[in-house]
Amino acid sequence: MTVLTAKKLLWILAVTVYFTYREVDENLFELVETTRGCIIHWMFPESIRQLVFNGAEILVRVSAYMDPWGATPPMEWWTLVNRTRALENTAYVVAANQGATMQHYPPFSWPGSSMVVDYDGRILAQADPGPGERVVVAPIDVEGLRHERQRRLGHDTRTHLRTESHTYMQDQKFPPASEHPITIEALRSRILEARKSGPES
Repeated sequence: MTVLTAKKLLWILAVTVYFTYREVDENLFELVETTRGCIIHWMFPESIRQLVFNGAEILVRVSAYMDPWGATPPMEWWTLVNRTRALENTAYVVAANQGATMQHYPPFSWPGSSMVVDYDGRILAQADPGPGERVVVAPIDVEGLRHERQRRLGHDTRTHLRTESHTYMQDQKFPPASEHPITIEALRSRILEARKSGPES
C-alpha cells in the first residue's frame, strides 16, 4: 500500500478555471511530480479527464465547497462529484473540504466531510459533516490501481472514449481572460458571450 507517495500525485485546487489569467496556449493541465498543481473546477468532467490522460493516478482536491451543495441531503454534490470523478477516470480521489459554521463566516457555511474515494467510486474513509478539524486516513494501493487499469476491458471509460462523437469540444465556448485583474463585470460579460455558442435553452 502507498499513502500519498505515488509517482504521480496531483493537487487540484477547487477554483474555477475562468478565474485564472493565462494565455490560451499554455498547458492548463500540467502534471507534476510534486504537490504543486493547477487551478481547476471539479464540475467540469473534461478538465479532470484531461489530467488523467496526462497521467494522473491520484486526484487531490483541496476545497472550500459550501452549503447547500455539500455532503448532506438533499443535494450532496460534494460526495456525488468526488465519487463520480473517481469511477469515471479509474483514479483515486483524496478530497479535503473546509468545515466552518455560518456563525463565524456569515452568511456562508462549509460542511467539511473530507474523504478518500477509490477508483470504483467506493468511499474508503470520510469525515462526519460539520465544522471543526477532522483527520481522514485510508490506504491507497497505487499498484492495485495500475493493475486494474491494465486488466479491465469493461468499465474503463478512458479506453472506451469516442472523441469523434463529442463535437461540442471542437469550438471554443468560454473565452479566455483578456485583462488582469479579472473583474466581476468582465467575468459576467464572458459568461454571457459563452452562452451564445452554448447549448440551446
